[in-house]
Amino acid sequence: MPAMRLSLRCLSPALQPSIYFVTAFLTVLIFGGLVAIIEAAPASADPAENPALTLTARSAKTASPHIGSAMAVLATLQDAEVLPPEGTPEANHIIRFVIQFQSVFTKSDDVAVQEFARQALAEQYGNQAPDNVNNLRTTGWTADLLERLSDEEARHTSEDLRVLAPGFASFNLSVEEFHRFMQLVRDARLAFQARGLEFSTIFSSRRKEMPGAGSS
Repeated sequence: MPAMRLSLRCLSPALQPSIYFVTAFLTVLIFGGLVAIIEAAPASADPAENPALTLTARSAKTASPHIGSAMAVLATLQDAEVLPPEGTPEANHIIRFVIQFQSVFTKSDDVAVQEFARQALAEQYGNQAPDNVNNLRTTGWTADLLERLSDEEARHTSEDLRVLAPGFASFNLSVEEFHRFMQLVRDARLAFQARGLEFSTIFSSRRKEMPGAGSS
């Protein structure tokens, strides 16, 4: 079966994301049993491109769309230069919780988690917020959801957020990790704004490069 090639291209003036965060991300998934076959492609002869990743058609199908959306989050955070040094425990920790929190907000039926997501989207979408939350089960992470969640999280005290702890615990996550993730999103938004860029624009460009782009 022919292979599908996925490359991360430079977004000027944002920095080109390191291939480390993509390969480490895929390693987490492989050892988690979520992706069956992934192999590294040889480095491109074109110096304008990063080394590519080759995903078999079977793997890409398995990965779409949630793996692609989580990969886009990591690439966007890398563009913003808010991620810790490559290969550190903290970097690997971030890769894990980007994946796991997506599972929380797309798969969990926990009432508090679902209500938090609805509240985050309600200001912009009003009565349509519940439908938008349900749509996330298909699309995975979106820039809009990440920005709205980061704003909503910032409005609450750590004590207020404890209501989310049981829903997070089901996915081996904590409220503290959620705060760390949302702070990264806020930091990335500020970093892009300082360059005259928008988080949503960078995320959208990155998402188009990833598996399942047509689903988001």
